[in-house]
Amino acid sequence: MRRSLVLFGLSAAFYFLLAVALTWPLVLTPGSVVPNDPGDSLLNTFLLAWNARVVPLTEEWWNLPQFYPVQGAMAFSEHLLGLSVLANPVIWATGNALLGYNAAFLLSFPLCALGAHALGHELTRRHDAALIAGIAYGFAPYRMSQLAHVQVLSSYWIPFALLGLHRFLRTGDWRWAALFAVSFYLQSLANGYYLFFLSVLVALWLVWFVIAARRWAVLGTILLAWGAAGLAFAPFAFGYLKWQGAYGFRRWPEEIQAFSPDVASLLSASGNLRLWGWLNVIERPESQLFPGLTPGVLILAGVVLAWIAAARTGIHRLRTSRILFLLAASVGMVAASPTLLGPWRIELFGIRLLSVSTTQKPLSLAILLAILASAVHPSIRAGWARRSPLAFYAIGAVVMWLFSLGPAPTLMHQPFLYRAPYAWLMMLPGVDGVRVPGRFWTLATLCLAIAGGLSCVHLVTRWPVLRKALPGVITTLLLIESWPQPVRLYRPPDPRPAHARANIRLELPSFPARDLTALYRAVEHRRPVVNGYSGYFAPHYWALQYLVGARDAEALTFLTTLGSLEVVVDHGQPGSGRLLRYVEKHPLAETVHRDEEYTVFRLSRTTSQYRLPQLSGTALPVASIQASLYQDLVDRMTDGDRITRWHTGGPMDPTNEVTVDLGAVRRLHGVELQIGGYVADFPRKLAIELSDDGGTWRVGWSGSPGLMAVLAALEEPLAVPLRFPLGGQRGRYIRMRQQGEDPVFYWSIAELRVLGE
Repeated sequence: MRRSLVLFGLSAAFYFLLAVALTWPLVLTPGSVVPNDPGDSLLNTFLLAWNARVVPLTEEWWNLPQFYPVQGAMAFSEHLLGLSVLANPVIWATGNALLGYNAAFLLSFPLCALGAHALGHELTRRHDAALIAGIAYGFAPYRMSQLAHVQVLSSYWIPFALLGLHRFLRTGDWRWAALFAVSFYLQSLANGYYLFFLSVLVALWLVWFVIAARRWAVLGTILLAWGAAGLAFAPFAFGYLKWQGAYGFRRWPEEIQAFSPDVASLLSASGNLRLWGWLNVIERPESQLFPGLTPGVLILAGVVLAWIAAARTGIHRLRTSRILFLLAASVGMVAASPTLLGPWRIELFGIRLLSVSTTQKPLSLAILLAILASAVHPSIRAGWARRSPLAFYAIGAVVMWLFSLGPAPTLMHQPFLYRAPYAWLMMLPGVDGVRVPGRFWTLATLCLAIAGGLSCVHLVTRWPVLRKALPGVITTLLLIESWPQPVRLYRPPDPRPAHARANIRLELPSFPARDLTALYRAVEHRRPVVNGYSGYFAPHYWALQYLVGARDAEALTFLTTLGSLEVVVDHGQPGSGRLLRYVEKHPLAETVHRDEEYTVFRLSRTTSQYRLPQLSGTALPVASIQASLYQDLVDRMTDGDRITRWHTGGPMDPTNEVTVDLGAVRRLHGVELQIGGYVADFPRKLAIELSDDGGTWRVGWSGSPGLMAVLAALEEPLAVPLRFPLGGQRGRYIRMRQQGEDPVFYWSIAELRVLGE
């Protein structure tokens, strides 16, 4: 026992030294540099500082001080409380939030490795095989593509959760079930993705090791522990559901698909790898899944040995398996035929017997047949009967990879499955808010690491002469394949202390990349900021960005109704001269500090009233709608569904136009355009014209609805209704001409209402 503890300690020290070498020279100045990327790292430092300062789950904690004046801003992104277990003591002891972030960043490598080492040792009883598992997981090539995402790197609770399950299965000691529950809970707090993703792997584990063996008492205890972890997490889940529901946040299918790897992503490596950085078969965000050659070769060798040994029995099942594999290959050829020959069909006496126009359905059937063939193969059945850990983790790696491909898997950008596993997972509440299915690959990486350690045991058992040399050679190859280029270190943004007595702060220039700087500075000055950056942006953010970019004085006046305002303008940034003049010209602006780097203004609080217009009357029936673009989408303006929309299909320009025919002349109180979740797609400048006959037009309303969009997003964030009063004028036709320009955003209308009598 003592010898084993010593070896664990030596392994932990080795992993820590590797992490220091990998991130060198971060360890020399951990409180004054930002590793790898001065982007998300600054946001995460801001979040960790807030966690160290405020009691979790309180109203104050949920109201993270960004995107002022919105409430519940903590629910806009990961809260990182699972990382605060490491970061908080550092921040409390030193007052340095960046040091706390870097501690969590650096320790994520040895902790992941140590967790995989402990799990590997539990399954193999060998520290050399466990070392392979630790290196393969803690320093995997995939992790080098995630250096900007400390919450993804901090997946060390996953192996400890599985360790608890295996130990409980072996010993029956409830303390190991408790380790599983606590690890699952802490991993969910560290990264909400793993609440769902780890659940899939745990469910698979239960089927393989517990349910198939009919160990119902064990199952009951594990489910009880799992349920306790779920109950402990429930307050966070309910908070996220409450606030994200209040703002209508969701991930659009196109967005989820964009962050789903392609099958070819297995041949795309992180660009910062020394050995494999050149490998990039396909370009997609968060899709560098290349695991290296060593894990694949190692696992293949181990699985082949186990497969051959297990296939010596059950010859009749082997024949059945071969027949199913032959059928799978035949259907696979049919699936490939549309690509090679084009769509085709077989008819007999005018009756269509077979039609193949796409690959998805026949290829899905071929894959299903291949799975059935594998399931009845004697080798798989033998592994199932023995509850083989190697078989489980090898199959688990494949299953986790399939989930990582997202709801509509592609091969070189071409869809190839009819219904993917992830699409079924999305039917569960909350999963549709997860943006990056590709992060399932973290669990696949762990499965590969454990399967690699188990495969090494098979190899040295088969060839004992390799017992001493093979683990060292494999470990060396794993490190060579996964070692990155030197991690770049950046200076954090210079501080901007508070110079004015004010309630809120706005830093200019303001756009997403610069707002990360504003958040980092808020760690020191501790003042709520109008700026913001997170997984979800506040609904009013883009409209306010537009107004400030257009140097609209009323935007600043509106902010002063929320409290006294401190405006910091950084010199030397693009457009900073124009922004200085913009703020200086405001009648409420008072210069309180100026130096070579920045100027600070104070704007006193005002009592002006800004409210979204209210329209009287009832919704009038619409006879028809004509649009200058995408006429086929106009019915979506009146379908009662804010998810669907009419849009211009491209950046806004002055040719965009929509004309509504009411069928008869009516008295008009106003027009309401709801933009719903398309919060940046408000018209930049709008003219609403009325006509009785469609020939003679008069202006009913004209101007920029930017401030109206801000108010609509703050007051009614689900609908974001732009309301244009028409003062009881009469007309049958309403023509809306979008007269502004935007190089990025569309003009969208989710729902249209004409109110009158």
